[in-house]
Amino acid sequence: MGEPNPGRWKPDPRSDGDLDLAADSPFRRRYDSVQEKVTAIVGVLDDILDTLCTDDGWDDFVDAAARMPRMSANNLRLLQEQMPDVTDVADFKQWKERGRTPRKGAQGLLILKQAKVKLPLTDPTGEPILDAKGQQLYDERATGETTVGTVFDISQTDGPTHSSRPPLPDARAFAAAFRSVTDEEDPEDAVTDVARMRLDVLGGDDTNIEAETHAVAAVLARRWGVTEPVAPYWADRSPAAVRASSIRVSRAVSRLLGTPLLP
Repeated sequence: MGEPNPGRWKPDPRSDGDLDLAADSPFRRRYDSVQEKVTAIVGVLDDILDTLCTDDGWDDFVDAAARMPRMSANNLRLLQEQMPDVTDVADFKQWKERGRTPRKGAQGLLILKQAKVKLPLTDPTGEPILDAKGQQLYDERATGETTVGTVFDISQTDGPTHSSRPPLPDARAFAAAFRSVTDEEDPEDAVTDVARMRLDVLGGDDTNIEAETHAVAAVLARRWGVTEPVAPYWADRSPAAVRASSIRVSRAVSRLLGTPLLP
C-alpha cells in the first residue's frame, strides 16, 4: 500500500497557536467597514498568488486540502498565509460543540464567508413559531454578500484529546471503499481514476486536467496513506490558470466528503 508521506500529518499539534503577524498585517489591521476589510483580505489572495504557482506552494496547498477538505481554495490559502502549519479549524461555536474551547487571548484566523441574515419563522397566520422553551425560531439565509469570519486552529484550543483522522493504511479497507467506484486494483491507479472522474463531473476548462487530477488523487492518497502518483506537467502555469485549478481541486475534494473515499 505504500507509506504515508513523512511529515504530512500532524494529528495532535502541540504548538501554542500564537500567530506571528505584524501589527500592520491585513489580518490585524482595523477597518472602517466590513467591505473595506473584505477588500483587503481579497487583496491578500492576489498578493500571494505567485507562491501558489511554485512547486512547493502548490504542494502545500494540496496538503492543506487533505487536512481540511471542507475549506474552499481561497480560505485554504488565507489560512496558510496566517498559520503555515494550520491543521484543523472551526469557529468558536463549532469548537464548543466538539468539546474544545479557544484559549483566552488566542488570535483568530480570518476567512471569507457568505454573509447571512436571521429571519424569524412564522406560521401561515403570521404568528411566530417558538421552540419548546417558548423562544422565537429563526431561519438563517445567505444574503449573497461576502463577509469575514474568524476561526481557530486546534492548536489554539484546549479540551479533550482530539486528532484529525489519520491515514488508513489497510489494503482491505481501501479496496472496500474504492471497489464501488473504480475497477482499478492498484492504489495509485485507483485514486487517479476516481480523481479524474470527479473532475470530469465538474466539467469546464480541462487545460490543466492532468495537474488537477494529480492534486485530487494526492489528497485521497494522503488521507489513505498510500503512495501518491507522480506529479504531471502543467499545461498552463500562469497565475490565472493556477488559481482556477486550485478552485476546481477544492470543489472536487469537497464533493468527495461524506463518502468512504474521503474519511
